[in-house]
Amino acid sequence: MRIDTLIGTAGRMSSVLLLLLCSAAIAASGTIRGRVTDRSTGDPLPGANVMIVSTSIGASTDLDGRFIVRSVPAGEHALQVSYVGYKTVTLAIIMTADTTAEIDVHLTAQAIEGEAVVVTAQALGQNAAINQQLSSNTITNIVSSARIKELPDVNAAESIGRLPGVAINRSNGEASTVVIRGLSAKYNAITVNGVQLPATGGDDRSVDLSLISSNILDGIEVKKANTPDMEASALGGTVDLKLREAPPDPTLFVSAQMGYNNLQDYYGNYAFAGNWSHRYLGGDLGIIASLNADRYNRAADKFQGTWLTTRVNNIVNVGIQSVQLRDESVMRKRAGGSLLLDYTIPLGKVTANGFLNQVEPDVTYRINQPDREHGSHYYNFEQNKSKTNIFTAALGAKQDFDLFSYDFSVARTGSYDDEPNHRTWGFAQENSAFPNAPLNTDPFQLPYLETVDSNKTGFQSAYINSVKRWEYQNSLQLNLQAPFTIMKDLTGYLKFGGYYRWLDRRNDETSWGRDGLQYGQASVNAPLTAALQTLAAWYPNLFNWPADSTLARTYGQLPITRFLDPSYVRKNFLGGRWPQGMVANLDLLNKFTDALSSTAEWKQYGVGSLGRDYAGVERYQAGYVMSELDLGGFATLIPGVRWERYSTAYHGQVFRDNKVSNVEQAPVDYQALYVERDNQYVLPMVHLILSPNNWMKVRFARTETLTQPDYIMYAPITSMNSDNNYCRAANSLLKPARSYNWDVSVSVFNNSIGLLSLSGFYKDVYDLILQTTINYEQPQGTNDPGIPIPDGLNIPQTWLQTTSFQIDTYMNNPARAIYKGFEVEWQTHFWYLPSVLQGIVLNANFTRIYSQTYTQLFNVVKTDILIPGHRPPIYQKTLVESSRPARMPDQPAYTANVSVGYDYEGFSGRVIFLYQSDRTSFIGTDPALDTFIAAYYRVDITLQQKIGWGLQLYANLNNLNNRHDQTYVGSTMTDPSYLEYYGFTMDVGVRFTL
Repeated sequence: MRIDTLIGTAGRMSSVLLLLLCSAAIAASGTIRGRVTDRSTGDPLPGANVMIVSTSIGASTDLDGRFIVRSVPAGEHALQVSYVGYKTVTLAIIMTADTTAEIDVHLTAQAIEGEAVVVTAQALGQNAAINQQLSSNTITNIVSSARIKELPDVNAAESIGRLPGVAINRSNGEASTVVIRGLSAKYNAITVNGVQLPATGGDDRSVDLSLISSNILDGIEVKKANTPDMEASALGGTVDLKLREAPPDPTLFVSAQMGYNNLQDYYGNYAFAGNWSHRYLGGDLGIIASLNADRYNRAADKFQGTWLTTRVNNIVNVGIQSVQLRDESVMRKRAGGSLLLDYTIPLGKVTANGFLNQVEPDVTYRINQPDREHGSHYYNFEQNKSKTNIFTAALGAKQDFDLFSYDFSVARTGSYDDEPNHRTWGFAQENSAFPNAPLNTDPFQLPYLETVDSNKTGFQSAYINSVKRWEYQNSLQLNLQAPFTIMKDLTGYLKFGGYYRWLDRRNDETSWGRDGLQYGQASVNAPLTAALQTLAAWYPNLFNWPADSTLARTYGQLPITRFLDPSYVRKNFLGGRWPQGMVANLDLLNKFTDALSSTAEWKQYGVGSLGRDYAGVERYQAGYVMSELDLGGFATLIPGVRWERYSTAYHGQVFRDNKVSNVEQAPVDYQALYVERDNQYVLPMVHLILSPNNWMKVRFARTETLTQPDYIMYAPITSMNSDNNYCRAANSLLKPARSYNWDVSVSVFNNSIGLLSLSGFYKDVYDLILQTTINYEQPQGTNDPGIPIPDGLNIPQTWLQTTSFQIDTYMNNPARAIYKGFEVEWQTHFWYLPSVLQGIVLNANFTRIYSQTYTQLFNVVKTDILIPGHRPPIYQKTLVESSRPARMPDQPAYTANVSVGYDYEGFSGRVIFLYQSDRTSFIGTDPALDTFIAAYYRVDITLQQKIGWGLQLYANLNNLNNRHDQTYVGSTMTDPSYLEYYGFTMDVGVRFTL
């Protein structure tokens, strides 16, 4: 659709609606304001439905239970208030023109006749989620405030992970990012109170939700079908994290817990959280502050396998190349806080909020790496202490003048990663470790086929790497909304607004060190000499130059025996499937690095220092117009259109790594790059909500959404390795992917059923960005024009003319990607069962997802075009595109979650079962090289007991079945490429609430 046509259409629509508004303003009417609460507890009931009977005039309550019903005609009316899980109330009211009526409604929970009315903690949270979901104007899943407060998870990702259509990615056992409807975490938008959060990773736009403690949240919404007033960069969905506001009464909450990790038999885990709130100035000013701090041992044992392929009679077979056996000690500290203020102004509210969270991992990796292909064996060690911060600060205001309302916000958000001293060391036994290990060797049999010689395992490398990465976003947003009433059966509103965001991002990495330390033979090479002489001078009790140099000359290298640490022993490493291997003393390795880095033999490495450096800005502008038309309470139509513009400007570089005699030199062919991009989109959308009766809702949606390229995909960085056979090139001409989405959802609900929903979705994605490989061949003489390569890769012509090499890059896939599936969800509370069974609460969902695309492949083929001047004749070659079908990465075919809760008097318990089927993690050039994450299931239990005086005891038992993560090469799921064991964890603690 052309932009001028769209603007004209939008203008005509606005004119018609303006006439409707004018006619509505003439009619004599009034306004009803009020609050809906639980009669017994006084708690607000969010998502309650408030309607004038026999009209389309009504509203839903907000998170504080408040509502505004506008344009109520003068006269007598029946006001009906309904809330799933509670008895419906109908009140008689008399409205007069140009007045505002204040009505507070108290609802009573549904119960067996004659029995006491008791709403248990988990039922309260479930009721809130059901009613908020039903009152939403789009397809939404909710984690309610009450559910978070009663049985909180360790972080926001764990809370989201039990919703339908959601799969979890874990890091060392802890949930970190979420996959929505089979679309990777980078395809989903994460917001806090509607403010976009910055990316936390170095490569893509995903947000690590393990940074955010559940204790600061007042609810979570996962919206799966966009409306025009939402940012369009959300192929899978939008996760909106709600911060708490101060309730009417003062509150104090404190929680303390201790924990256990069975993988390393560690008892030192802890977590503390607290929040305080109060209202001042007669309740007009609310303040709520929260703090949280925890430390968890996230140790894991990991297996990583690299596989080779052979092709016989067009059949591809895989065989083991090498494996990495990783003993990862990870101590992860997290701390954060939030502050939220709200101030009541006439007809509205001003809010200011901010939060800061920081994660500090302290990691030590001990890596045993047998390399069957080259007959070698490597031992690598790493130490790293890093910090990742994420913060938001926002100021907003909203007012409702009946004739129109507005909300305005200005925000600054940011993330910052700092790894100042990431140290690595390597030892190598080359060419003699695997004399009799064929290609088809079972990787778990390699230890029995290798010949390990500690004296021939020499010091190979030492590095210090650093990373500084930050992203800051500043945004402005304004929304205007004007309600109208044509007649009692035709009401609605017109809404329009604009959004502006400025993003500033930088990634700066450096790498200093030295490799090739094992080469010296009869003499001690220069870097070893410099390091050992310095060590002998600094630590004469630990190092001796004559003895250490003699040892190095004896074996032609400095053997690992000089650094072994016999005191470090792990039991049951990798579940007993592999031996741990030799372990070096990290204190001695650090002293070696300190010594070597003080000498002139310490070198800066080009790829490690330039290969991922970039800086840039992104400007995002958007505007929208939409309307909501309520037709007699039976149907609601929400049409609208959104315009978005993305403008980006990034600095990068092209360079070639340079080594002489294994000594790093300054990069060559260096050239600074600067690239600008600009994309504009017009995105029409429409929603239709049907309510054929008071126990069913049917939703239809047709929307369009986008996703931006990962930063590392298009920031202009092109590098060649020192062997001149491998090039990695970003594609600075990438454009956003665009998805055309169709959704339908049917919900059946009442006080006995709870909520039963069936939802289907279909996504047709164009220009999805995938990695691709090009095996480039240099021209065959002066008259050969060469093989054309795609534009945007910034590869120098001198490289293309003088060498053949492999290019790894990214392309907008010309083939469509199709996602489709359905979700089934049932939430219910068995209040109608006899006696103690009334406390059972069930949440269950099942999702089935299908996806397919045709991944782009490039092959060099010979043409029939003759190159003149050659005998024998030579023919030109060209690049030919082909494709093959594949399932999309991160898409599980099935997910299922079952949570059975039970409340009785002061006791609350919940058993959670989670299942995710296998999913693709990487699409290779051949199906045999595709990698798959194996099916995953786990069982968690949460227990809580109130003991009076506001005290609660609780326990969280996680991964009771001791499940580990598994990834395999090939769909047969027999060749492992990744295994991760992180064990069972347990937390016990106490909470105090006042």
